[in-house]
Amino acid sequence: MKTKILTLVAVCLLAADVSAIELSLSQCREMALQTDELLKVSRNKVVQAGLDRSIARTAYLPKLDGSVSALYMTPNSTMGDAMELQMRGVYMAGLSLVQPVYTGSKITTANKLARLGEEAAREQLDAAAMDVIAEAEKSYWMYVAVLSKIDMLNAYLTQLDSILSHTRSAYELGLTTQLNVSRVETRMAELSYRLRQAKSGGELCRLSLCRIIGADENEPIIPTETLDNELPAEKTFAGIDSRPELHLSMLNITAKKHDVKMVLSDFLPTLGVQLGWNAFGNMKMKSFVALEDGSLYPYTQSVSYKGLVGALSLSVPIFHWGEGVHKVKKAKVEVENASLEHERNKKLMELQARQAFSNCADGYELISSAQKAFSEAEQNLQLMKSQYEAGLMTLTDCLEAQSQWQTAYSNLIEAKTQFRINEIEYLRSVGLIRAK
Repeated sequence: MKTKILTLVAVCLLAADVSAIELSLSQCREMALQTDELLKVSRNKVVQAGLDRSIARTAYLPKLDGSVSALYMTPNSTMGDAMELQMRGVYMAGLSLVQPVYTGSKITTANKLARLGEEAAREQLDAAAMDVIAEAEKSYWMYVAVLSKIDMLNAYLTQLDSILSHTRSAYELGLTTQLNVSRVETRMAELSYRLRQAKSGGELCRLSLCRIIGADENEPIIPTETLDNELPAEKTFAGIDSRPELHLSMLNITAKKHDVKMVLSDFLPTLGVQLGWNAFGNMKMKSFVALEDGSLYPYTQSVSYKGLVGALSLSVPIFHWGEGVHKVKKAKVEVENASLEHERNKKLMELQARQAFSNCADGYELISSAQKAFSEAEQNLQLMKSQYEAGLMTLTDCLEAQSQWQTAYSNLIEAKTQFRINEIEYLRSVGLIRAK
């Protein structure tokens, strides 16, 4: 079947004189992971979470700030009857080093929350990557299925064409009626219409696949995988421990517990140490001094300062009308709600995974039944066709055998396709789809 599909697509490509993409399933996954916009956003969020964690770590370190300012004030300020303060061009400069000593565990808790945020961003990235891979694989197998059905309908048309030639020959010899010729021609026209529909559906699947892998919409795609590939061995239920959404839910509970500590820290004492160097100058004091003869002599005195300043700051909340108690209780309720939501989501994920596993297991049996029905229909068709050509069977029986063959073939394609989709959904439901 793979050779027939590739031959059909190759002929179309030669006619269109365009190049094609030979696409394996692994290539489809990789291209989808490289081009998906939402996945790029998730990667950026991991980077942002890492930066948030780096920012949170800086809170442990002392902060050094500098300042420079100039002041021009006019007119001079009067200080008493004979003294003026001149502040024209006064400058001030300083350096301040602040080191937190105790903040009620706020800094430690903030760093733990930042680390949890980074872990959560990575889990969200894994979940997004799983969604992209699942969508890409489903689209890939849907496209393969449509190509398989096109191949089947072409084979059906070839069989009908052979029967039409035989029926026309029999009509020319007077061995059958024009009605039988018309019946075959009508069946062929109906099949041609269905073939055009299948090709239209195949084009839509191709466009969808191009969008997912980031290929140009005009590029033809030749899948290198087929539905005849060996099926994977039957699986045992893996559980949902690897599912990113479960990890995210657990991280949310831990984050809510840290939020309680963060709220509590707002109502605990804080202690900090500050060391600074300050300088100011160009401030002048103007006044008069009395001489021995009783006259007044004006004089000006410059005022400046340079030196170190140290400070120890302790802040203790005393009375806030129970605000802290209420906020802590509220934060603890949030922890309880997160735990309840986690248990609910866990049960839903477990149910979803069990259903997906059941669908996957049923798929094996469905393929086996469809394969058996197709083999019987194929044998019956060969027998009916040879007997019809020998004049031992009616046209109606031969056409019915062909219809049964087409139905069985279509059912087999759908069973194999659905199994592939069920397998992807199961692996996604237990968190076993991972980007390599």
